[in-house]
Amino acid sequence: MNNCISTIPSLNISIKVQKELAKIGVFCKIISLDPSMSHRGCAYGIEYSCYNKQTVDLILHRLRVRSEFIQRDGS
Repeated sequence: MNNCISTIPSLNISIKVQKELAKIGVFCKIISLDPSMSHRGCAYGIEYSCYNKQTVDLILHRLRVRSEFIQRDGS
């Protein structure tokens, strides 16, 4: 299964997004990113199943969180 990552501007916002996703049964993990992985230099992201990408995008939009999308191969 493929994993996706969305960069998040801060750890506090990452926690907020994670809580909102948990409310609707979408699991995500907060990860630390190398600043070079984002054009804006974000140092945090959430990792989730790409199956849930559309739902995650909707939550990010609803919370007005600016993020960048990174797709990663599953292990």
